[in-house]
Amino acid sequence: MSSVLVLDAEYPVTRSTMEAVFSHFTPPVSRTLVKPNLLGGFESHRHVTTHPSLIQALVEYFEQHAIPFTVGDNPAGKRNLIERAKKAGIYQASKGHFEDISEGKRITIESDFFSELVVSRKVLESPYIVNVPKFKTHIQTIITGAVKNMFGILPGEEKSMVHCAARSLTHFSRALVDIYALRPPDLSIMDAVMVMEGNGPSSGNPRHLGKILASDNAVELDAVMAWMMGLSPHDVPMLEYAHHRGLGAIDVDKIDVRGDIQKIPHFKVPSRKLVTFITPVSSRYYDLLAVKPALNRTKCTQCYECVEKCPVSALQRNEYPHINRKKCVSCFCCVEGCENQAMEVPSRARDLFNRLLKM
Repeated sequence: MSSVLVLDAEYPVTRSTMEAVFSHFTPPVSRTLVKPNLLGGFESHRHVTTHPSLIQALVEYFEQHAIPFTVGDNPAGKRNLIERAKKAGIYQASKGHFEDISEGKRITIESDFFSELVVSRKVLESPYIVNVPKFKTHIQTIITGAVKNMFGILPGEEKSMVHCAARSLTHFSRALVDIYALRPPDLSIMDAVMVMEGNGPSSGNPRHLGKILASDNAVELDAVMAWMMGLSPHDVPMLEYAHHRGLGAIDVDKIDVRGDIQKIPHFKVPSRKLVTFITPVSSRYYDLLAVKPALNRTKCTQCYECVEKCPVSALQRNEYPHINRKKCVSCFCCVEGCENQAMEVPSRARDLFNRLLKM
């Protein structure tokens, strides 16, 4: 039976914390892939990516117990992966074990949105996977944790195809679960020492929680995370669909939680409310009602990484990145991947008012 372990912890995360995790869960004995959340080249003090001390604690545990392992990820975009991993501190924490895992293999998938996907060959060939996500909110999927971190098993270009094929909150959430189900991690260890509230996964506000959460069922781990945020897991489409597929319990009273969990007081979830009531019949109203990203030129460094990351080519290179609103599908890849927070999510009221002025 699966369980969720909750431990008190602070940075730097220590090897003794990993000893506590692996005294509860059976440690790997064969080659292991450690999959952090490496959203981009965000410095560790911004608490966007998995904290390097957690990766280092895992690395030291595996070295001490002679467990062969690799640390690797597949962030979107075309910028140098090693450069981004170094900026986040994950490369250094990996102590020579970090690898680019973007080489892929095309496989079939059970999904309403695609029949085949290219998946990291390293992921498919790893006998044991330790998923190391971050406890965060997400402006598109409400939460991002253990399940969504497995979106990183797809090489960067393949992620763009998923965004194009599954554009709504419900469809994208279901697609994420379909991808997760291809190769669920054997263990997920979540960095919840400093969490992110508000408009995550990169533009939210860090907040201290002082926990490490671990589980051999990523769906149940995310359900506990959502509950701690003050959400009903059933109100998170990704979790509701995962439960429907039989991938895990999402009612916290039906999950074996080992340790103390409490709802975080006044935790802020994403302020943007997706327009889920708009159907294809009324899609002509989508451009008016859907919230779309906006560029803050005072923060923009003109790196044009957002142009490279946009899955529908809605961003073009001008003096500054230009957003084609008719092409934009509000996936917010540009927002979550901007290391300078130059791409922003305007409030619905301000965004609508600005557009009405231009009509």
